[in-house]
Amino acid sequence: MFTIIKLESKKILGEIVACKVVEGFFILLSAAALVKFISTPSGKFLLAAFGFFAGRFLLSSTAEKFFARLSVNVQTSFRQKIHVQLFEQEVSSGELLTLIFDTLQSLDEFFLKVAPQIVSAIILLPIFLICAALVDLLTAAILLVTLPIAPLLLWLIGKATAEKNSRAWAQLQKLNGDFRELLSAITTLKMFGRIDAGAKKIRAASEKSSAATLDVLKLAFVSSFALELITTLSIALVAVTLGLRLVAGGVEFQAALFLLLLAPEFFLPIRKFGVAFHVMISARSSLERLKKFLREEKFFGATEKILMPPEISLVDVSFTYPKKKSPVLRGVNLKFSAGKITALIGESGAGKSTLLKLLAGILKPTTGSIKLTDVETHCALRITHCALLPQAPHLFETTLRKNFTMFDTLADTELKNFLDALNLSTLEINSPQKLSRGQLQRLGVIRALLKDAPIILLDEPTAGLDEATEQKVLELIKKFSPRRTIIIATHRLPVIEFADEVVQIST
Repeated sequence: MFTIIKLESKKILGEIVACKVVEGFFILLSAAALVKFISTPSGKFLLAAFGFFAGRFLLSSTAEKFFARLSVNVQTSFRQKIHVQLFEQEVSSGELLTLIFDTLQSLDEFFLKVAPQIVSAIILLPIFLICAALVDLLTAAILLVTLPIAPLLLWLIGKATAEKNSRAWAQLQKLNGDFRELLSAITTLKMFGRIDAGAKKIRAASEKSSAATLDVLKLAFVSSFALELITTLSIALVAVTLGLRLVAGGVEFQAALFLLLLAPEFFLPIRKFGVAFHVMISARSSLERLKKFLREEKFFGATEKILMPPEISLVDVSFTYPKKKSPVLRGVNLKFSAGKITALIGESGAGKSTLLKLLAGILKPTTGSIKLTDVETHCALRITHCALLPQAPHLFETTLRKNFTMFDTLADTELKNFLDALNLSTLEINSPQKLSRGQLQRLGVIRALLKDAPIILLDEPTAGLDEATEQKVLELIKKFSPRRTIIIATHRLPVIEFADEVVQIST
Protein backbone atom coordinates (compact mmCIF):
# COMPACT_ATOMS: atom_id res chain seq x y z
CA MET A 1 0.00 0.00 0.00
CA PHE A 2 2.80 2.44 0.89
CA THR A 3 4.54 1.68 -2.42
CA ILE A 4 1.36 2.43 -4.37
CA ILE A 5 0.97 5.73 -2.51
CA LYS A 6 4.60 6.69 -3.25
CA LEU A 7 4.26 5.83 -6.94
CA GLU A 8 1.03 7.80 -7.24
CA SER A 9 2.60 10.72 -5.37
CA LYS A 10 5.51 10.81 -7.85
CA LYS A 11 3.04 10.90 -10.71
CA ILE A 12 1.13 13.77 -9.08
CA LEU A 13 4.38 15.72 -8.52
CA GLY A 14 5.19 15.35 -12.22
CA GLU A 15 1.77 16.70 -13.13
CA ILE A 16 2.23 19.65 -10.74
CA VAL A 17 5.62 20.55 -12.24
CA ALA A 18 4.18 20.40 -15.75
CA CYS A 19 1.29 22.69 -14.76
CA LYS A 20 3.62 25.22 -13.13
CA VAL A 21 6.03 25.34 -16.08
CA VAL A 22 3.21 25.97 -18.53
CA GLU A 23 1.67 28.50 -16.12
CA GLY A 24 4.97 30.41 -16.05
CA PHE A 25 5.07 30.71 -19.82
CA PHE A 26 1.42 31.79 -19.88
CA ILE A 27 2.25 34.61 -17.44
CA LEU A 28 5.09 35.78 -19.68
CA LEU A 29 2.95 35.58 -22.81
CA SER A 30 0.05 37.44 -21.19
CA ALA A 31 2.41 40.24 -20.11
CA ALA A 32 3.92 40.41 -23.61
CA ALA A 33 0.45 40.51 -25.23
CA LEU A 34 -0.66 43.28 -22.86
CA VAL A 35 2.45 45.33 -23.70
CA LYS A 36 1.73 44.89 -27.40
CA PHE A 37 -1.88 46.01 -26.89
CA ILE A 38 -0.83 49.15 -24.99
CA SER A 39 1.84 50.12 -27.51
CA THR A 40 -0.21 49.10 -30.58
CA PRO A 41 -3.93 48.93 -29.70
CA SER A 42 -5.46 45.92 -31.40
CA GLY A 43 -8.29 43.56 -30.50
CA LYS A 44 -6.24 40.46 -31.22
CA PHE A 45 -3.57 41.45 -28.68
CA LEU A 46 -6.22 42.10 -26.02
CA LEU A 47 -7.90 38.78 -26.78
CA ALA A 48 -4.55 36.99 -26.59
CA ALA A 49 -3.78 38.61 -23.23
CA PHE A 50 -7.18 37.61 -21.89
CA GLY A 51 -6.72 34.03 -23.15
CA PHE A 52 -3.30 33.68 -21.54
CA PHE A 53 -4.62 35.12 -18.24
CA ALA A 54 -7.54 32.66 -18.26
CA GLY A 55 -5.18 29.76 -19.07
CA ARG A 56 -2.87 30.83 -16.26
CA PHE A 57 -5.65 30.74 -13.65
CA LEU A 58 -7.01 27.46 -15.02
CA LEU A 59 -3.59 25.83 -14.66
CA SER A 60 -3.21 27.26 -11.17
CA SER A 61 -6.58 25.77 -10.16
CA THR A 62 -5.59 22.40 -11.67
CA ALA A 63 -2.32 22.41 -9.72
CA GLU A 64 -4.25 23.08 -6.48
CA LYS A 65 -6.36 19.98 -7.14
CA PHE A 66 -3.19 17.95 -7.64
CA PHE A 67 -1.83 19.28 -4.34
CA ALA A 68 -5.08 18.23 -2.62
CA ARG A 69 -4.66 14.68 -4.00
CA LEU A 70 -1.04 14.64 -2.86
CA SER A 71 -2.14 15.73 0.62
CA VAL A 72 -4.65 12.86 0.80
CA ASN A 73 -1.94 10.36 -0.21
CA VAL A 74 0.53 11.61 2.39
CA GLN A 75 -2.08 11.67 5.18
CA THR A 76 -3.23 8.15 4.27
CA SER A 77 0.35 6.91 4.44
CA PHE A 78 0.93 8.52 7.85
CA ARG A 79 -2.38 7.24 9.28
CA GLN A 80 -1.51 3.67 8.25
CA LYS A 81 1.96 3.98 9.79
CA ILE A 82 0.49 5.39 13.01
CA HIS A 83 -1.95 2.46 13.13
CA VAL A 84 0.91 -0.02 12.80
CA GLN A 85 3.06 1.80 15.36
CA LEU A 86 0.29 1.70 17.98
CA PHE A 87 1.14 -1.97 18.50
CA GLU A 88 4.77 -1.09 19.15
CA GLN A 89 4.54 1.57 21.86
CA GLU A 90 2.21 2.91 24.48
CA VAL A 91 0.64 6.23 23.52
CA SER A 92 -1.33 8.59 25.72
CA SER A 93 -4.82 9.46 24.53
CA GLY A 94 -3.95 13.17 24.33
CA GLU A 95 -0.89 12.55 22.16
CA LEU A 96 -2.81 10.13 19.92
CA LEU A 97 -5.67 12.60 19.37
CA THR A 98 -3.21 15.38 18.58
CA LEU A 99 -1.27 13.18 16.14
CA ILE A 100 -4.29 11.87 14.25
CA PHE A 101 -6.25 15.11 14.02
CA ASP A 102 -4.28 18.31 14.68
CA THR A 103 -0.86 17.14 13.47
CA LEU A 104 -2.13 15.60 10.24
CA GLN A 105 -4.43 18.59 9.71
CA SER A 106 -1.40 20.89 9.76
CA LEU A 107 0.18 18.73 7.05
CA ASP A 108 -2.99 19.13 4.98
CA GLU A 109 -2.77 22.91 5.35
CA PHE A 110 0.89 22.73 4.31
CA PHE A 111 0.05 21.00 1.03
CA LEU A 112 -2.85 23.35 0.31
CA LYS A 113 -1.27 26.67 1.33
CA VAL A 114 2.53 26.43 1.53
CA ALA A 115 3.59 23.75 -0.96
CA PRO A 116 2.02 25.56 -3.97
CA GLN A 117 4.05 28.68 -3.16
CA ILE A 118 7.27 26.70 -2.67
CA VAL A 119 6.83 24.93 -6.00
CA SER A 120 5.91 28.20 -7.69
CA ALA A 121 9.05 29.85 -6.32
CA ILE A 122 11.30 26.96 -7.40
CA ILE A 123 9.89 26.78 -10.93
CA LEU A 124 8.68 30.29 -11.77
CA LEU A 125 11.44 32.45 -10.28
CA PRO A 126 14.23 31.03 -12.51
CA ILE A 127 11.99 31.34 -15.59
CA PHE A 128 11.14 34.97 -14.80
CA LEU A 129 14.75 35.81 -13.89
CA ILE A 130 16.12 34.39 -17.15
CA CYS A 131 13.45 36.24 -19.14
CA ALA A 132 14.26 39.52 -17.31
CA ALA A 133 17.99 39.03 -18.03
CA LEU A 134 17.27 38.57 -21.73
CA VAL A 135 15.31 41.85 -21.76
CA ASP A 136 17.45 43.98 -19.39
CA LEU A 137 20.46 42.85 -17.33
CA LEU A 138 20.27 45.69 -14.78
CA THR A 139 16.66 44.90 -13.81
CA ALA A 140 17.51 41.19 -13.57
CA ALA A 141 20.43 42.09 -11.28
CA ILE A 142 18.11 44.14 -9.02
CA LEU A 143 15.66 41.23 -8.82
CA LEU A 144 18.49 38.80 -8.04
CA VAL A 145 20.00 41.02 -5.31
CA THR A 146 16.71 41.78 -3.55
CA LEU A 147 15.41 38.19 -3.74
CA PRO A 148 17.52 36.64 -0.87
CA ILE A 149 16.43 39.29 1.65
CA ALA A 150 12.97 37.72 2.14
CA PRO A 151 14.17 34.12 2.76
CA LEU A 152 16.81 35.40 5.19
CA LEU A 153 14.16 37.30 7.11
CA LEU A 154 11.89 34.24 7.17
CA TRP A 155 14.75 32.11 8.49
CA LEU A 156 15.33 34.55 11.38
CA ILE A 157 11.61 34.67 12.19
CA GLY A 158 11.37 30.89 11.90
CA LYS A 159 13.99 30.39 14.60
CA ALA A 160 11.95 32.54 16.96
CA THR A 161 8.68 30.85 15.99
CA ALA A 162 9.82 27.23 16.42
CA GLU A 163 10.02 27.42 20.22
CA LYS A 164 6.65 29.12 20.53
CA ASN A 165 5.07 26.60 18.16
CA SER A 166 6.40 23.69 20.26
CA ARG A 167 4.90 25.30 23.35
CA ALA A 168 1.54 25.70 21.58
CA TRP A 169 1.58 22.02 20.53
CA ALA A 170 2.37 20.89 24.08
CA GLN A 171 -0.51 22.95 25.47
CA LEU A 172 -2.88 21.58 22.84
CA GLN A 173 -1.82 18.00 23.63
CA LYS A 174 -2.44 18.64 27.34
CA LEU A 175 -5.86 20.10 26.56
CA ASN A 176 -6.81 17.02 24.50
CA GLY A 177 -5.66 14.68 27.26
CA ASP A 178 -7.48 16.60 30.01
CA PHE A 179 -10.68 16.77 27.98
CA ARG A 180 -10.63 13.03 27.22
CA GLU A 181 -9.91 12.27 30.87
CA LEU A 182 -12.86 14.44 31.94
CA LEU A 183 -15.22 12.70 29.51
CA SER A 184 -14.16 9.22 30.64
CA ALA A 185 -14.63 10.10 34.32
CA ILE A 186 -17.69 12.36 34.02
CA THR A 187 -19.99 9.88 35.78
CA THR A 188 -17.66 9.61 38.77
CA LEU A 189 -17.15 13.38 38.91
CA LYS A 190 -20.89 13.98 38.86
CA MET A 191 -21.39 11.40 41.61
CA PHE A 192 -18.95 13.20 43.92
CA GLY A 193 -19.94 16.70 42.86
CA ARG A 194 -16.64 17.53 41.14
CA ILE A 195 -17.98 18.61 37.75
CA ASP A 196 -17.17 22.27 38.39
CA ALA A 197 -13.58 21.45 39.35
CA GLY A 198 -13.14 19.41 36.17
CA ALA A 199 -14.60 22.21 34.05
CA LYS A 200 -12.28 24.70 35.74
CA LYS A 201 -9.29 22.53 34.85
CA ILE A 202 -10.37 22.32 31.20
CA ARG A 203 -10.98 26.08 31.10
CA ALA A 204 -7.46 26.78 32.42
CA ALA A 205 -5.87 24.40 29.89
CA SER A 206 -7.91 25.97 27.09
CA GLU A 207 -6.78 29.48 28.05
CA LYS A 208 -3.11 28.40 28.09
CA SER A 209 -3.50 26.73 24.71
CA SER A 210 -5.17 29.85 23.28
CA ALA A 211 -2.43 32.10 24.63
CA ALA A 212 0.30 29.91 23.16
CA THR A 213 -1.47 29.82 19.79
CA LEU A 214 -1.90 33.59 19.85
CA ASP A 215 1.86 34.05 20.37
CA VAL A 216 2.48 32.01 17.20
CA LEU A 217 -0.10 34.04 15.25
CA LYS A 218 1.53 37.32 16.37
CA LEU A 219 4.82 36.23 14.85
CA ALA A 220 2.98 35.04 11.74
CA PHE A 221 1.47 38.51 11.35
CA VAL A 222 4.88 40.12 11.77
CA SER A 223 6.40 37.82 9.13
CA SER A 224 3.60 38.59 6.67
CA PHE A 225 3.96 42.34 7.22
CA ALA A 226 7.74 42.20 6.84
CA LEU A 227 7.53 40.23 3.59
CA GLU A 228 4.91 42.56 2.16
CA LEU A 229 7.11 45.55 3.02
CA ILE A 230 10.26 44.02 1.52
CA THR A 231 8.61 42.87 -1.71
CA THR A 232 6.80 46.20 -2.11
CA LEU A 233 10.08 48.12 -1.71
CA SER A 234 11.80 45.76 -4.17
CA ILE A 235 9.08 46.31 -6.78
CA ALA A 236 9.25 50.06 -6.12
CA LEU A 237 13.04 49.96 -6.64
CA VAL A 238 12.56 48.22 -10.00
CA ALA A 239 9.84 50.71 -11.01
CA VAL A 240 11.86 53.82 -10.01
CA THR A 241 14.99 52.52 -11.77
CA LEU A 242 13.05 51.77 -14.96
CA GLY A 243 11.30 55.14 -14.80
CA LEU A 244 14.56 57.11 -14.50
CA ARG A 245 16.23 55.10 -17.23
CA LEU A 246 13.17 55.50 -19.47
CA VAL A 247 13.33 59.30 -19.10
CA ALA A 248 17.08 59.23 -19.80
CA GLY A 249 16.59 56.99 -22.83
CA GLY A 250 18.46 54.06 -21.32
CA VAL A 251 15.64 51.54 -21.89
CA GLU A 252 12.85 51.19 -24.44
CA PHE A 253 9.22 51.74 -23.43
CA GLN A 254 8.01 48.23 -24.33
CA ALA A 255 10.87 46.57 -22.43
CA ALA A 256 10.31 48.78 -19.38
CA LEU A 257 6.57 48.10 -19.36
CA PHE A 258 7.12 44.34 -19.74
CA LEU A 259 9.58 44.29 -16.81
CA LEU A 260 7.25 46.44 -14.72
CA LEU A 261 4.45 43.92 -15.28
CA LEU A 262 6.83 41.03 -14.56
CA ALA A 263 8.19 42.37 -11.23
CA PRO A 264 4.99 41.82 -9.17
CA GLU A 265 4.67 38.30 -10.62
CA PHE A 266 8.29 37.61 -9.69
CA PHE A 267 7.68 38.42 -6.02
CA LEU A 268 4.12 37.01 -5.85
CA PRO A 269 5.09 33.48 -4.64
CA ILE A 270 7.19 35.02 -1.85
CA ARG A 271 4.37 37.35 -0.78
CA LYS A 272 1.90 34.45 -0.66
CA PHE A 273 4.45 32.35 1.17
CA GLY A 274 4.67 35.00 3.86
CA VAL A 275 0.92 34.79 4.47
CA ALA A 276 1.19 31.01 5.02
CA PHE A 277 4.53 31.08 6.83
CA HIS A 278 3.09 30.10 10.21
CA VAL A 279 1.45 27.10 8.50
CA MET A 280 4.89 25.98 7.31
CA ILE A 281 6.36 26.31 10.81
CA SER A 282 3.48 24.30 12.25
CA ALA A 283 3.81 21.65 9.54
CA ARG A 284 7.55 21.35 10.11
CA SER A 285 7.00 20.78 13.83
CA SER A 286 4.24 18.28 13.04
CA LEU A 287 6.53 16.35 10.70
CA GLU A 288 9.24 16.19 13.36
CA ARG A 289 6.71 14.84 15.88
CA LEU A 290 5.48 12.25 13.39
CA LYS A 291 9.04 11.12 12.63
CA LYS A 292 9.78 10.86 16.33
CA PHE A 293 6.65 8.80 16.90
CA LEU A 294 7.19 6.59 13.85
CA ARG A 295 10.92 6.10 14.53
CA GLU A 296 11.79 4.06 11.44
CA GLU A 297 14.51 1.51 12.13
CA LYS A 298 16.15 -1.06 9.89
CA PHE A 299 17.16 -4.41 11.34
CA PHE A 300 17.95 -6.39 8.20
CA GLY A 301 20.48 -4.12 6.52
CA ALA A 302 19.03 -2.21 3.59
CA THR A 303 16.30 -4.67 2.75
CA GLU A 304 12.72 -4.46 4.04
CA LYS A 305 11.54 -7.75 2.60
CA ILE A 306 12.33 -11.22 3.92
CA LEU A 307 13.13 -13.29 0.84
CA MET A 308 13.35 -16.68 2.59
CA PRO A 309 11.14 -18.20 5.29
CA PRO A 310 12.83 -17.48 8.63
CA GLU A 311 13.51 -19.67 11.62
CA ILE A 312 11.82 -18.22 14.71
CA SER A 313 13.32 -18.49 18.19
CA LEU A 314 11.91 -17.35 21.52
CA VAL A 315 14.56 -16.71 24.17
CA ASP A 316 13.33 -16.45 27.79
CA VAL A 317 10.12 -14.76 26.66
CA SER A 318 7.68 -13.71 29.38
CA PHE A 319 4.52 -11.70 29.00
CA THR A 320 2.08 -10.15 31.46
CA TYR A 321 -1.03 -8.30 30.32
CA PRO A 322 -1.35 -4.68 31.55
CA LYS A 323 -2.92 -4.36 35.00
CA LYS A 324 -2.46 -8.10 35.61
CA LYS A 325 -0.10 -9.57 38.18
CA SER A 326 0.28 -13.14 36.95
CA PRO A 327 2.23 -13.63 33.69
CA VAL A 328 0.57 -15.58 30.88
CA LEU A 329 3.96 -16.74 29.63
CA ARG A 330 7.03 -17.19 31.81
CA GLY A 331 10.54 -17.88 30.51
CA VAL A 332 9.45 -19.51 27.24
CA ASN A 333 12.23 -20.94 25.04
CA LEU A 334 10.92 -22.34 21.75
CA LYS A 335 12.12 -22.72 18.18
CA PHE A 336 10.06 -22.95 14.98
CA SER A 337 11.90 -24.34 11.96
CA ALA A 338 12.14 -22.31 8.77
CA GLY A 339 9.86 -23.34 5.93
CA LYS A 340 8.00 -25.90 8.03
CA ILE A 341 4.39 -26.30 9.20
CA THR A 342 4.52 -26.43 12.99
CA ALA A 343 1.62 -27.40 15.25
CA LEU A 344 1.67 -25.38 18.49
CA ILE A 345 -0.07 -27.45 21.15
CA GLY A 346 -0.78 -27.07 24.83
CA GLU A 347 -3.59 -27.05 27.35
CA SER A 348 -6.33 -24.43 27.21
CA GLY A 349 -5.03 -21.28 28.87
CA ALA A 350 -1.39 -22.18 28.27
CA GLY A 351 -0.95 -19.00 26.21
CA LYS A 352 -0.98 -20.24 22.61
CA SER A 353 -3.05 -17.30 21.33
CA THR A 354 -0.91 -14.84 23.29
CA LEU A 355 2.22 -16.39 21.83
CA LEU A 356 0.90 -15.96 18.28
CA LYS A 357 0.13 -12.30 19.00
CA LEU A 358 3.69 -11.86 20.28
CA LEU A 359 5.06 -13.39 17.09
CA ALA A 360 2.81 -11.13 14.99
CA GLY A 361 3.97 -8.03 16.85
CA ILE A 362 0.53 -7.18 18.23
CA LEU A 363 1.94 -7.68 21.71
CA LYS A 364 5.46 -6.97 22.94
CA PRO A 365 7.32 -9.35 25.29
CA THR A 366 7.57 -8.12 28.87
CA THR A 367 11.00 -9.74 29.05
CA GLY A 368 13.07 -11.83 26.67
CA SER A 369 13.45 -11.57 22.91
CA ILE A 370 12.16 -13.05 19.65
CA LYS A 371 14.63 -13.73 16.87
CA LEU A 372 14.28 -14.49 13.18
CA THR A 373 17.16 -16.64 11.93
CA ASP A 374 19.46 -15.37 14.72
CA VAL A 375 18.59 -11.71 14.10
CA GLU A 376 16.62 -10.01 16.86
CA THR A 377 13.36 -8.57 15.56
CA HIS A 378 11.00 -5.84 16.66
CA CYS A 379 7.26 -5.55 16.46
CA ALA A 380 7.03 -2.88 13.76
CA LEU A 381 8.92 -5.14 11.35
CA ARG A 382 7.11 -8.36 12.23
CA ILE A 383 3.67 -6.90 11.56
CA THR A 384 4.74 -6.27 7.98
CA HIS A 385 5.88 -9.84 7.44
CA CYS A 386 3.26 -11.84 9.34
CA ALA A 387 -0.26 -12.94 8.50
CA LEU A 388 -2.30 -13.73 11.61
CA LEU A 389 -5.61 -15.57 11.71
CA PRO A 390 -7.25 -15.02 15.14
CA GLN A 391 -9.84 -17.38 16.58
CA ALA A 392 -12.62 -14.93 15.71
CA PRO A 393 -11.86 -13.13 12.42
CA HIS A 394 -13.57 -9.75 12.05
CA LEU A 395 -16.33 -9.39 9.46
CA PHE A 396 -16.44 -5.86 8.04
CA GLU A 397 -19.73 -4.20 7.11
CA THR A 398 -19.08 -4.45 3.39
CA THR A 399 -19.23 -7.00 0.57
CA LEU A 400 -17.77 -10.45 1.11
CA ARG A 401 -15.36 -9.83 -1.76
CA LYS A 402 -13.74 -6.98 0.17
CA ASN A 403 -13.83 -9.07 3.33
CA PHE A 404 -11.95 -11.91 1.64
CA THR A 405 -9.37 -9.67 -0.05
CA MET A 406 -9.07 -7.14 2.82
CA PHE A 407 -10.02 -4.32 0.41
CA ASP A 408 -7.31 -5.28 -2.09
CA THR A 409 -7.87 -6.38 -5.69
CA LEU A 410 -8.02 -10.04 -6.75
CA ALA A 411 -8.96 -11.68 -10.03
CA ASP A 412 -12.38 -13.34 -10.09
CA THR A 413 -10.94 -16.69 -11.16
CA GLU A 414 -8.39 -16.70 -8.33
CA LEU A 415 -11.00 -15.85 -5.72
CA LYS A 416 -13.34 -18.50 -7.17
CA ASN A 417 -10.60 -21.11 -6.81
CA PHE A 418 -10.27 -20.26 -3.13
CA LEU A 419 -14.01 -20.42 -2.55
CA ASP A 420 -14.33 -23.74 -4.39
CA ALA A 421 -11.45 -25.21 -2.43
CA LEU A 422 -13.16 -24.45 0.91
CA ASN A 423 -16.81 -25.16 -0.04
CA LEU A 424 -17.74 -21.44 -0.04
CA SER A 425 -18.76 -21.13 -3.69
CA THR A 426 -22.46 -20.74 -2.80
CA LEU A 427 -21.84 -17.40 -1.06
CA GLU A 428 -22.87 -14.17 -2.79
CA ILE A 429 -19.55 -12.33 -2.59
CA ASN A 430 -20.71 -9.01 -4.08
CA SER A 431 -23.01 -8.13 -1.18
CA PRO A 432 -22.78 -8.06 2.64
CA GLN A 433 -23.79 -11.33 4.32
CA LYS A 434 -23.81 -12.96 7.73
CA LEU A 435 -21.46 -15.92 8.07
CA SER A 436 -21.51 -18.90 10.37
CA ARG A 437 -18.56 -19.55 12.70
CA GLY A 438 -17.14 -22.16 10.32
CA GLN A 439 -17.51 -19.91 7.28
CA LEU A 440 -15.85 -17.06 9.18
CA GLN A 441 -12.92 -19.32 10.05
CA ARG A 442 -12.44 -20.25 6.41
CA LEU A 443 -12.68 -16.56 5.41
CA GLY A 444 -9.82 -15.88 7.84
CA VAL A 445 -7.74 -18.69 6.33
CA ILE A 446 -8.13 -17.18 2.85
CA ARG A 447 -7.18 -13.73 4.17
CA ALA A 448 -4.01 -15.09 5.78
CA LEU A 449 -2.94 -17.07 2.71
CA LEU A 450 -3.62 -14.18 0.33
CA LYS A 451 -1.18 -11.93 2.20
CA ASP A 452 2.28 -12.18 0.72
CA ALA A 453 3.96 -12.93 4.05
CA PRO A 454 6.78 -15.37 4.85
CA ILE A 455 5.28 -16.10 8.28
CA ILE A 456 1.68 -17.34 8.63
CA LEU A 457 0.16 -17.68 12.11
CA LEU A 458 -3.13 -19.57 12.42
CA ASP A 459 -5.08 -19.80 15.67
CA GLU A 460 -7.42 -22.83 15.66
CA PRO A 461 -8.20 -22.55 11.92
CA THR A 462 -10.26 -25.78 11.86
CA ALA A 463 -12.08 -25.50 15.19
CA GLY A 464 -15.73 -26.53 14.79
CA LEU A 465 -15.33 -27.79 11.22
CA ASP A 466 -16.38 -31.26 10.12
CA GLU A 467 -13.68 -33.70 9.05
CA ALA A 468 -14.20 -33.22 5.29
CA THR A 469 -14.03 -29.43 5.48
CA GLU A 470 -11.08 -29.59 7.86
CA GLN A 471 -9.22 -31.73 5.36
CA LYS A 472 -9.89 -29.19 2.59
CA VAL A 473 -8.52 -26.39 4.79
CA LEU A 474 -5.36 -28.39 5.51
CA GLU A 475 -4.90 -29.18 1.82
CA LEU A 476 -5.11 -25.47 0.97
CA ILE A 477 -2.58 -24.62 3.69
CA LYS A 478 -0.23 -27.32 2.35
CA LYS A 479 -0.54 -25.86 -1.14
CA PHE A 480 0.65 -22.45 0.13
CA SER A 481 3.31 -23.80 2.54
CA PRO A 482 6.39 -23.65 0.24
CA ARG A 483 8.72 -20.76 1.18
CA ARG A 484 6.66 -20.01 4.28
CA THR A 485 7.04 -20.65 7.98
CA ILE A 486 3.57 -21.68 9.20
CA ILE A 487 2.60 -22.01 12.86
CA ILE A 488 -0.82 -23.46 13.76
CA ALA A 489 -2.13 -23.28 17.32
CA THR A 490 -4.49 -26.24 17.64
CA HIS A 491 -6.09 -28.97 19.76
CA ARG A 492 -7.15 -31.05 16.76
CA LEU A 493 -5.42 -34.40 16.22
CA PRO A 494 -5.75 -34.28 12.37
CA VAL A 495 -3.91 -30.94 12.39
CA ILE A 496 -1.18 -32.29 14.66
CA GLU A 497 -0.69 -35.30 12.37
CA PHE A 498 -0.70 -33.00 9.33
CA ALA A 499 2.09 -30.75 10.68
CA ASP A 500 5.76 -31.27 9.87
CA GLU A 501 6.74 -30.57 13.46
CA VAL A 502 5.01 -30.28 16.84
CA VAL A 503 5.99 -27.75 19.53
CA GLN A 504 4.38 -27.89 22.96
CA ILE A 505 3.90 -24.93 25.26
CA SER A 506 3.36 -25.71 28.92
CA THR A 507 1.75 -23.64 31.64
